[in-house]
Amino acid sequence: MTDRFEVAVIGAGAAGLAAAKELTAQGIRFVLLEASHRIGGRAHTEYPPDGAPFDLGCHWMHSASINPFVPIADEYSVRYEKRDAYGPEAHYFRGGEWVSELALESLAAESETAEVAIAKAWSEGVDSSVAEVTERDGEWTSVLDYYTALDTSVDPDEVSIGDVVSYEDTDENWPVVDGYGQLVERWASGVPVSLNTEVRAIHWGDSGVRLETTKGDIRANRVIVTVSTGILASGALRFFPELPESKQSAIAVLPLGNYNHVRFWIDSQLFPADLPERVLAEVDLDSPILIYLRPYGFDCVTGIVAGRYADWLERSGPVDSAAVVKEALSSVFGHDILRQIKGDRQSAWRGNPFVRGAYSSARPGHFHQRAVLGETVADRLFFAGEATSLNHFSTCHGAKMSGELAVRKVLEAIKSP
Repeated sequence: MTDRFEVAVIGAGAAGLAAAKELTAQGIRFVLLEASHRIGGRAHTEYPPDGAPFDLGCHWMHSASINPFVPIADEYSVRYEKRDAYGPEAHYFRGGEWVSELALESLAAESETAEVAIAKAWSEGVDSSVAEVTERDGEWTSVLDYYTALDTSVDPDEVSIGDVVSYEDTDENWPVVDGYGQLVERWASGVPVSLNTEVRAIHWGDSGVRLETTKGDIRANRVIVTVSTGILASGALRFFPELPESKQSAIAVLPLGNYNHVRFWIDSQLFPADLPERVLAEVDLDSPILIYLRPYGFDCVTGIVAGRYADWLERSGPVDSAAVVKEALSSVFGHDILRQIKGDRQSAWRGNPFVRGAYSSARPGHFHQRAVLGETVADRLFFAGEATSLNHFSTCHGAKMSGELAVRKVLEAIKSP
């Protein structure tokens, strides 16, 4: 790899793949570099023994009516389900019993009150945490905090209300039955990529750019950096000279939270047919856990943990992580259900060396830094990825759109004298 390219793209997740496809369409000579052994980044589908596709990362095509992956799924015959929001309302199991529909009215009221408080604070120019502007001692605070963690991958005291208000949500969330990772893989089929090629340093002080990689040096006129803020903050990718202080500050206040799936293989016929797909269980003082039962008729259940709790469980190890979800499952369906579990598979995004977390969240007071993260440096360094999006952050389609935007900026730079 001694030739000079017009553009080097670092990272073959959705942002990097989108940039590569757009550069190809524009006839621009590029090289796409990926440290991992596979493409897709946080879009990754596995196929456990039960035969059901299992997304370790993204699974829902959010804001489906404006999501560019929907027509791509149609083009490649990847199955998905059309839903408003997330489908039928979850059933809640609390204090050892099912919560009645009448009792759930208070949850709806608390949720609406929180939304109004967040919107009011933002309209008044306040950029504080979700926790600072919402009720802390409500009947349903623990559940609403859990949903905040699912949405943002961090706890409510760690995320700016700007993330909650600015995210463009059409309330159409369509799950990819065949796997979002498979969808991205099919869409990117044919994109040339150098796998197992870790970029360790970017030298951009002189004319052009020189990349130090595990397969030798690569030279380019410009580089599009699409790696996560987890990687950028870790120091695994160095810049010479150092990035401007404003860029370093943006990286620091847009960290990745955590969000993991714990999946069991279990006979779908063991569960009552009249239960919806989603059950939210609260066991003692532990965090609530959302459990997906027999999704799409497959023989499995999946529990979801997020935020600090996900970090704690991931550090504790897969046995403890499985035990927490098993406890929630048995609290609802009885201890005998545990004897029917045939195995499990878990994601562990914090420990993934190529990502180091789930998706980005803006620290309180720092929502504006998403725009800073996406700014070009010296018409030579371009940045993309979900963390740079102003209204589609934390999503696969947001990453895709950011990669295409980066290429448009590259084209403008090339045309400029």
